[in-house]
Amino acid sequence: MNHGGMRLLFLLAALLLVTCPAVAGQSAGLCAAAKKPVEAEPPLAAAVAAAFGDALFKATADDCVYPLKVLHYATADVLIVQAGEPGHACHGCGAPLSAYVLRRVDGDSRLVRVYRKFATPGTFGVVEEISAIEIGGDDGMAIESGGMFQGYSSAGVDFFAFHAGQLVSLNKTSITTAADNEGAVGDASKAIEVTAKWSIDPADKTAVIVDYKIKADGATRVERVVWRLQGMSLVVSHGRVPPEISSASGG
Repeated sequence: MNHGGMRLLFLLAALLLVTCPAVAGQSAGLCAAAKKPVEAEPPLAAAVAAAFGDALFKATADDCVYPLKVLHYATADVLIVQAGEPGHACHGCGAPLSAYVLRRVDGDSRLVRVYRKFATPGTFGVVEEISAIEIGGDDGMAIESGGMFQGYSSAGVDFFAFHAGQLVSLNKTSITTAADNEGAVGDASKAIEVTAKWSIDPADKTAVIVDYKIKADGATRVERVVWRLQGMSLVVSHGRVPPEISSASGG
């Protein structure tokens, strides 16, 4: 078993004596708009049933609960939900996310912990992608999101780890993975475009590698930046964040 699985296993063992009941009685109900997408994905539907019992998909209020994705780890599943239907928030409003930890026992799932509103990434209440990761010996997740403001577009990724019974944010600000100012400058010759791909270093799972491609002033170059865990924070340990990102994102 990998170290991340062991970390979450210890967490689950500690929480077993305080197992939560299904939370169907919460004031916020399941969003009606989530019914079809959830039912179309059996693993997600099973996780929702384990976390919310027999709750019905009938709520339409802004604070309804919308299941997004179930992440699979060695000993548990984690259901990620957001408050409100995606795409229905204000321009500058993120998606309030909560995590429901489900322990797998003899083919069944049992809710053992809820991390409520641990993050609010994105705009218009939308996140792009949520992925299960292992980082620094802990199970964790990466959440990708982005947005556009006055013609400037940008995207970034935020990392979290299940550590010592908590769900810990590893970067105080998003690590930028894309930026483009073409919609703001209107002149293609002045446009700046930055794209990137990120990965966890397979040889050193305390490091996040981001490979940037920068197009500006008629030229293209590539740069690699490495963020590494120091304690429970990711800090730049190799390279530099391309300075063009600030101009391209309107910073």
